[in-house]
Amino acid sequence: MKKILFLILIFNILNIAPSYSVESYVGNDSYTICATDANGAILVNDEGGTDLSSFALATDPTNFNIIDRGNINDEEADMGASCDITPDNYKMTFFKTGFCAENPYREPVDAASNTINADLSSCVSIFDNDSGKEVVIQPDAEVDLLDGELILPIGNYPFQFAILDNVVQIKHEQVFVAASGAADFDILGYNPDNNDKNDSEHKGKICYTSTNDAGKQFVSVQSNELGVTGSTTLRGYTLPVRNTGIQPSALFRCRSSVGTGVDAPAYMANILNSFGDPMCTYSPGDTCTRDTSEFRNAGNAPPGFSTIFPKISQAYYLLKSDNTIATTPENVRRILWIQYDPDNLIRITENTTGLKLNFKTNNAMQMQIHQDGSDSFARVTELMANQIHGGTIIGKIQVKNRRSRGAWR
Repeated sequence: MKKILFLILIFNILNIAPSYSVESYVGNDSYTICATDANGAILVNDEGGTDLSSFALATDPTNFNIIDRGNINDEEADMGASCDITPDNYKMTFFKTGFCAENPYREPVDAASNTINADLSSCVSIFDNDSGKEVVIQPDAEVDLLDGELILPIGNYPFQFAILDNVVQIKHEQVFVAASGAADFDILGYNPDNNDKNDSEHKGKICYTSTNDAGKQFVSVQSNELGVTGSTTLRGYTLPVRNTGIQPSALFRCRSSVGTGVDAPAYMANILNSFGDPMCTYSPGDTCTRDTSEFRNAGNAPPGFSTIFPKISQAYYLLKSDNTIATTPENVRRILWIQYDPDNLIRITENTTGLKLNFKTNNAMQMQIHQDGSDSFARVTELMANQIHGGTIIGKIQVKNRRSRGAWR
C-alpha cells in the first residue's frame, strides 16, 4: 500500500480543443472547432432565404455551407452541421472516482430489461462520498475534490472510473458576430408568449442559459422526455412540453445584452436517463406517446469516437442511488463512467507523491441553433434557439514522483 501524503487532486479543463457545440438540430460524432473572431465570438453568415448553414469550422473559416442530413419529425431534411466551443461552467456531482487494474466493462444486453452492471472488483477509489460533492469545472481553473492523505495499492491501473449524478448543469454565455462581408442577423431566443421575429426583447447576438419567466430552470432530457407523456417532472425538474421549432419551447435566451432577474444567466439542467433512441418522438399535434422499450441503461464508445482523442474508449452505465443498475428511466440517479486510454496508464510506485486528475469537457454540451430545410415549421430558415444536451468527458491522470523533480507526468 502506498500512502500519498501530499495529494493534489484537481479538475482542470484541458485546452487541447474547445467543446461546446452550436448545431442546427443535428448530432455530429466528429468534434470540430467553430470559426470565431479573436475574442471568441462565433462567426455567422446568415444569407436568408433558403440558407440552411450559417456557421463555419475553424479549419475552413470562410466556408459557411456545411450541410448535413438529419431527421426532423420523422422526415429526412437538409440541415447545418455542427461545431464546438467551450462551456463557461460545467457543474457535476461526484460520488466516487478511482482506477481499475482490470477492465470493469461487462457487455450489456441490448434491451430495456438489461440487468448486467460493470464489475468494479479490481478498482480502488481515490474519492468516495455517498452524499456527493458538487464540482464546477471552468476553463483554466483548478478545483479540489478532496483534502488530506490517500492510501493506494502500488500497481498499474489502465482504467479510470467515476460515479456521477445523472443531472449535469451548464451555465454559459455565447456571443455571435457577423462574418466579414456578411449581412446583419439575430438569433431568436426563448419567448414565452409567441413567435415574433420582430420582438427585440427576445432576439439578439448574445445567447445564454437562464431561467424561464416563472423563474424555473430550463430542462433538457437526453431521451427527449416531455411533460406530455404522463409525467410532468423528472428528478424534481419540470419537463418541457415540446422540444423544437417555436420560441416558447426554446431552452435558452438570446438578446442584444444579458438580462437581469429571471432574464439573467443561470444554470440549466440536462438529465441523462437513457442511452437508447429517444423514447419520445414529437410531431406537431401529437401527444408524444412514450416508448419505454427504447430505454437503455448501458452503452459504450469504441476507439475513434473522438477525433481529438482517437485511442480512447469509454463505457457508461445508468445506476440507481445504491449504485445497482437502473431498471427504468425514472429510477436513474447516477452515471458510471469508465475510460481506457493506452497513452495514459496509471502507475503507482513507492516514489509516487501526488496525483492530478484532469477532465476535458470534449463536446460536453450541444447548444443547438435551429435551422433546417423541412416544411414542418412556419419559419424553417430563421436562426432560432433550440435546446441543450450533454455529452461525454475525457479524463487524464498525471502522477508526481520523487525522481521527476516536481514535474507532472
